[in-house]
Amino acid sequence: MTRLLSTIILAIAALWAVPVHAASQYEESLKQLAEGVIADAVKAGKGQLALVDFTDAKGAVTPIGKFLAEELGTQILVTGELKVVERAMVGSTLKKFHVTQFEPAQAKAVNQAAKAVNADVFATGSYLESPDGLRVTVKLLNPSTLHSLGATRGTIPKAGPLAELIKEAHKPPVVKVDLAAKPAPPPGL
Repeated sequence: MTRLLSTIILAIAALWAVPVHAASQYEESLKQLAEGVIADAVKAGKGQLALVDFTDAKGAVTPIGKFLAEELGTQILVTGELKVVERAMVGSTLKKFHVTQFEPAQAKAVNQAAKAVNADVFATGSYLESPDGLRVTVKLLNPSTLHSLGATRGTIPKAGPLAELIKEAHKPPVVKVDLAAKPAPPPGL
């Protein structure tokens, strides 16, 4: 009986520790990514960061990309070494100036948007899903030249709220069928 009770307690303790360990790995990976961004920004003499929603491997902004940008921005703010412009304000300002991509053809509009939000550096990011987690790359761009000031990357484990977002992203789309609609007549009738 004592052996059974100790086995049960050990099993519960082990199961409880796994999510805590995964969460700590998630936080640590995010912290390392933030430290890399901060180091590059400080090295370039920049202090006001504007984060842009991250994109997937196809270049599309997704809920996961928005989440990663928000989490990274929060982690950078926690350190207190850089000021971070509100992500939603950055997005609306870029739309106002018709910035769709960070490319030389749009350098003037990007620079105007940076002045409007009082940012001296933009952080763009992308992610790629791998078996180990999400491979995240963040680049710092000078708003006036669009030259890269630095880059950092890391792997963030699929844990916590990120795991839920990934699970949601992999769900098949819901298809609604209107049973009251009549099928179209065959062609030629």
